[in-house]
This record gives sequence, structure tokens and C-alpha cells, in this order.
Amino acid sequence: MIGNILTEFRQRSIVSYFTIKGRRSLYLYCVLTGIVSGLGALLFSRALAWAEYISLESISGLHNTHSGGEYFVSLEPIGLIYLGRWVLLVLPILGGLIAGLVIWKFSPDSAGTGTDSLIDSFHNKEGKVDPKVPLIKSIATIFTLSSGGSGGKEGPISLIGAGFGSLVANLTKAGARARRTLLLAGTAGGLGAIFHAPLGGALTSVEMMYREDIESDTLVPCIISSVTAFLTYSSFNGFGSVYKVPEIGFIEYKELIFYLFLGILCYMNGAFLIKAFQFIQEWSKSLKLPMWIKPALGGIPVGIIGYFLPEVLGTGAGVLQDVLEGSFKFPNYTSYLNQDLQIIFFFLLLALLKIITTSFTIGSGGSAGMFGPSLFIGGMLGAALGTFAKLVLGYQVSVASFVLVGMGAFYAGIASAPIAGMVMICEIIGSYSLLPPLMIVSIISFVLSHKLNLYKSQKNTRFQSPAHDWDMNRDLLEGILIQDIRGKLRNIAEVKTSALLSKLEEEALKINASDYIVLEENGNYFGMISLRTSRLFLEGRDLTQNLILVKDVTDTSILPISSSTNLATAFKTLLDMGMDKIPVEENGKYLGYLRYADIISIYFEKTRSTKPVPGA
Repeated sequence: MIGNILTEFRQRSIVSYFTIKGRRSLYLYCVLTGIVSGLGALLFSRALAWAEYISLESISGLHNTHSGGEYFVSLEPIGLIYLGRWVLLVLPILGGLIAGLVIWKFSPDSAGTGTDSLIDSFHNKEGKVDPKVPLIKSIATIFTLSSGGSGGKEGPISLIGAGFGSLVANLTKAGARARRTLLLAGTAGGLGAIFHAPLGGALTSVEMMYREDIESDTLVPCIISSVTAFLTYSSFNGFGSVYKVPEIGFIEYKELIFYLFLGILCYMNGAFLIKAFQFIQEWSKSLKLPMWIKPALGGIPVGIIGYFLPEVLGTGAGVLQDVLEGSFKFPNYTSYLNQDLQIIFFFLLLALLKIITTSFTIGSGGSAGMFGPSLFIGGMLGAALGTFAKLVLGYQVSVASFVLVGMGAFYAGIASAPIAGMVMICEIIGSYSLLPPLMIVSIISFVLSHKLNLYKSQKNTRFQSPAHDWDMNRDLLEGILIQDIRGKLRNIAEVKTSALLSKLEEEALKINASDYIVLEENGNYFGMISLRTSRLFLEGRDLTQNLILVKDVTDTSILPISSSTNLATAFKTLLDMGMDKIPVEENGKYLGYLRYADIISIYFEKTRSTKPVPGA
């Protein structure tokens, strides 16, 4: 019987070969995360396209336009289920109700944009994501957007990759640092795939964590995941750019003044979007109503506005495509204004109403992303100012250039992500010809929007994030060797190889330990064991618990570190291992173990006692 048990364990312990033990293995998991992100983006975009085809095109008869690289159903609308345009008044309410019920029943954390919860998970939850959130978020977003709700699809797609990255980290027993890295890698994969922008997706994921900083440690893993996701997604959906953009001509210096005004206009409307969104959010929270009915209430104004101006419904990607190509059909509302002024007014109206519909859709508890609407709003502002520049300057100004610059600048301002916004737009159009005006306008929008905050979970810098508690003063830790603090080493959470595994948890409760050092009978180091492993192994083995020894379940791949190792290296090793202690040896002899908490304690002791060095 014992032989069968040990054979089964050896078979199951193959999982230990898949643990993250360094950068190389982490990069391999980034590739896997990218593949899943790409496939997730593919499945989500297909499901959303079919849902839009049934609800918006077939039931309401709305002809939905699409961006050049977007998947859509090219069949004729199903005439048998056509009810009439009046359905647009009801669809956002019905979609909000279904999305609200799904979120309320299965995952309340799936409400909203999803991006803020990702940022919060990175900073405050060690990169942990509830495994059911990506699926529930995707389903709720499909109901929201296919019924005319205003929002983007990047939120759930990012969460699919991020959730898988977090799951991989948990399955491989990775530490918090690796889990956070895989979380951002999954986010980058989702964005890189859906926008056909691998570099832009990677930069967005590392930049949106902070207002004044970037998560540079994860840039390479994010690029690996994003490129992999892009290749996976594009293998099925084509490698073309998301938007088909006409040739962008050289920008005259006289146009630069209008680009400066575009930066200011993006800031003003970005401030209005954030204020409106947060106002609706607080209003929704204050309502003494069930959570599931609030998105339906938000759908009422969306339906009314969408009935008269359906351009503001859904993601708006098709409208942006038409404006870029110059094929957008403008309604003629009045004869008192010339055509150009009517066009300017109409673009500004679309931007304003998109802000309102997005605020009601997401702020009331619906599920959708904010990136898509920000591109639409910025694009409409750019189109308005580009048309105005053409009117003032008297020659054919490239309105498409203003549209694209507005798209990047608006997002740069509201998300505090100027670099990501610039690169994303350049990748979307497949050219860096617009980089100079993009840089100017994005920086203006970013600087003016400095005090605005769309994502409440963002930190100002890395040093304010719990994810970087350990590297606030790395030089200080590098100057301290373990042998210098020998008195901090402990010999409490230790167990012999011959001990019964079933007794381990009982002992752990007495000393409040979660990880144990395993020693041979002569006191030599043998390996480590965690309570997580022992609980998993003992589950369902009530009859044989007293036959299994600690040595049968010990992880012998964890090696002790030398007493000549500095604390910075020891701390990094602890984070990579995901354990709360690490064994220490000197000349091959086991001395004891050093805890994570001990290093933190030493760090704060040193920083409190450190005095400033006099001099310039």
C-alpha cells in the first residue's frame, strides 16, 4: 500500500518540475499566457460579433459599421426576428438587466471597467485574481455591448489573460512577484491582440499601474506575452491593422497651433468624462436598490440617446473607421450653418454624448472597458478640430491625422499613460509619421490632467506600491550579509524527515508556521515543505494518513543559501520561491533559517537609525 501511495505521489509531483524557478521559466509561462490571451481575445470577439449581429442588426435593424481589422458577421440580418428601430430604446435596459443579474449572482467584482480591479490586484492583492472573474466579466460585457451599452471590449479581454496568468502562478506555487508579473503579462497579451499592437499593449500594461512611473521590471515579460498573443490572434483574424487609415501626409507647421488646442480640448473633455463617470458611480451606490437592477437604470438614458444617435452605442469602432476614411454620413440638421460648421458641431456632440452614455453604462454597474470609448471621444474631438483647421487655413488639412492624434492624446490624459497612448496609435496605423504631433498633444493632455484620476487604485510611483516594499533602498540591503545578522537566524519551524505528515499541521498551529525546514536525523538540511503541499496530499487519504512521512512530500529542489549572501539577494530569492523563510548554510553546514519578516524588520531598523550624511 505504501508503495502505491508513494508511486502516486511521484506521479503527481511531476508538477514540481513546472514551478517557476527563474527568469527563463517565467518567460516560458509568459508565452503560454500570451497564447491563452490571444485565444481568449479571439473567442470573445467572435461571441460579441454574433451577439451584435442578432440584437443590433437583426432585431433592431441597425446597420452596424466596423473597423477595418475587426471581426464581424457578414450575413444579411435575420428578417424573421426584426422588430423595428424602437427596440433601441429597450435593448440597453434589457442588456443592463441581464448583465446586472449575471454580475450579482456570480461575481460582484466583475462590475465596472475591470482595469481598476486589475491595478488593485497588482498593488494590494499580490496579483491574485478570482478565477471566475474573467469568464463572468466576458459574459456580462457581451450582454452590455451587444445591447447597445457604451463601452470597450478591452477590459474583459485583458482580464482573461490576467486571470490565466494569476492562475498559472498559483498552480506553479509562484511567489507574489512572479504572480504580479504574469498578471501584467496577461493584460498586455489581451491588449496587444485586440488592438494588433504588441508593443503598445505591453507599454500600456506597465504604464497604467502608476501616474508618474512605469512597472519596468515586467516590461520584457509583457512584450513576450503581447507579441505571442498578437501572433495567436492574428493567425485566425488576419495581420492587418485595426483601422484602415488613408495615407497621412506631411503636417504643415501652421497646423501645430491647432494640435496644441487639441491637447487642451482633450484635457477638458477628459476631466468631464472622469467627473461624470465618478458622479454616476456615486449616484448608483447611493440608490437603495438591488445591485442587479442598477445597470438597467443606466440603460434608460443610453437607450433614449441611442435611438436618436445610434453612433454613440456600442464600442464606436465602426464610426471611427468611417470618419478616418472620410465616408461618414452627416445628418443635415439646420440650414443656418454652413456645412463645415455643422460637421464640427456634430463631432463635438458625438464626443459629449459618448461621455454621457459611457458614464451611465459603466458607472451604473455595467460591464465594459473605458479604453474603447476614450479612443472614440478623442477621435471625435480631433475630427472637430481638424475640420476647424481646414476651415481656417483654407487648404485640405488631413482630418484623419487629427482624429488619430486625438485618440492617443485623450487616453494619455485620463489614464496617465502618455507613452502607451503614443505607441498604441502608431502601431494601429502602422506608421510613426504622426509621432511628433502625438508627442506634443499627448504630453499637453497628460500634464494638464495630472490631478485627474480615472483609476483610483493607481499609485503615484513604485515606492508607494506594496509590490515594491522590498526595493525602496536596495543598496542598504546589499550592504548587509546574513553572517552579519547571525543572531536573527531561527531553528523553530524545523521537522525531521521521519516525522508523520499528518502531525505537521498540528505542530504548525502551535508556532504559527506555514513553511517548514526538513532536516535529516543527523541535523543536515534535506529540503522544505509547505502546509499547502501537505494539505493537498493528505486530502481524501483518511485511512493512510498515519503511514506517510514528511520526507515523502518534501521539496528537495530548494537549496540553502550561503551565510555570505547579502540580504537583497536573500529577499529576492524569497520572493521568487514564494516561501516565508529560506534555509542558510555555512561551509556545507546548516545554520538555521531566515524569515521574510526578519529582513523587513532589519530594513526598517536600519532606515530609522540611518542619519543623513553631511555635505553637499
